[in-house]
Amino acid sequence: MIGGGNAGISLAARLHRQGLRDVAVVEPKDTHHYRPMLSYVGAGLKTVRDLSRPQARAMPDGVTWVRDAVAALDTAARTAVLASGTRIGYRDVVVCPGSTPDWDAVPGSAEAMASGFASTNYTVDLAPRTWELIRGLRAGRALFTIPDGPAPTPQIGQKILYLACDYWQRRGVLRDIEVTLLTPTATVFGQPDVDRRLEPWVSRYGIRVVTGARVRSIDAGARRLAAEVEGTPREFGYDLLHHGPVHRAPSWIAAAGLGTEDGYVDVDPETLRHRSVPSVWACGDAAELRTGRSGGGLRHQTRILADNLLAAREGRTLEGRYDGYTVTPVTVARGRALFPEYDRDNALDPSIPGLPLLRPSRALWFFDLEVLPREYWYSILKGR
Repeated sequence: MIGGGNAGISLAARLHRQGLRDVAVVEPKDTHHYRPMLSYVGAGLKTVRDLSRPQARAMPDGVTWVRDAVAALDTAARTAVLASGTRIGYRDVVVCPGSTPDWDAVPGSAEAMASGFASTNYTVDLAPRTWELIRGLRAGRALFTIPDGPAPTPQIGQKILYLACDYWQRRGVLRDIEVTLLTPTATVFGQPDVDRRLEPWVSRYGIRVVTGARVRSIDAGARRLAAEVEGTPREFGYDLLHHGPVHRAPSWIAAAGLGTEDGYVDVDPETLRHRSVPSVWACGDAAELRTGRSGGGLRHQTRILADNLLAAREGRTLEGRYDGYTVTPVTVARGRALFPEYDRDNALDPSIPGLPLLRPSRALWFFDLEVLPREYWYSILKGR
């Protein structure tokens, strides 16, 4: 496994539980983060400490931890070249290193993050600043953007949007703040059933939703953002900016000849096996699966990938099929959340039919805030 995040750890644990004994995870970081909690860090409801554990505690028993980073992959020789110069051979390799914000994709975005008026909940170091900006704003313009390209759980930016509005409303300052959401989708969320649930909250908070919007550049000094809206150039000023950056996969994926045009691992989106190199598999944020990237979807992916990888080793047909299931929890207020689950065709795909997962409730809020983190540490990372 290349990568010791959710994908690499949970898959390694699952494979080991299913009888595979020579399993290794290549991961240089000493700290493991439960990244979905970053939205709550940005809202002042959790801290970075709450979402962090030593990587050694997250690593499954019986799995070898290689504390290094991959620098290159030689698929012909079935060898991973590490940053230290060490070479590791493999029979099968699962590419799951995640992705990182591509600050070069939007000129000026890196400068904006350093300006003191912008932030993002996509990184551990910047999420605490989001809360500082939210609680410090009493009047002015608050601008929230949704990425128009590859990114983990793209619509997760709506989570902090509503939490910020709820906070400002409770403080009695929302009426003095002009709140704008820029989204590349044709509607507020991009899924009709979810749109109907969110529109009342958009109206309640007085949010201006600009659809078909793609961020093109940011002028940090002037605090202005340039976007293309339905093909027309427009500018938006801000006093607070929460930016959803487009992400990119590690460059060595493309260098190894494994990537799509966007640099993500070119796997069969159903079997999760590489289209042309049978010994290569991928899941998680670095894989091109033609669906929204999410931790909830990853749990389905690791189960299917593990079954298919073991089937391939035994000469059996790959029967596991990933339907693109993904989930985007959205908090519409402090104490209220909904759980949209859908497939790669954007059709609702509830894991438990009959439960009112699109109805904002305290139960779903508590589940997202308190139950899921525990399940992550004590079940998902254990390969269950």
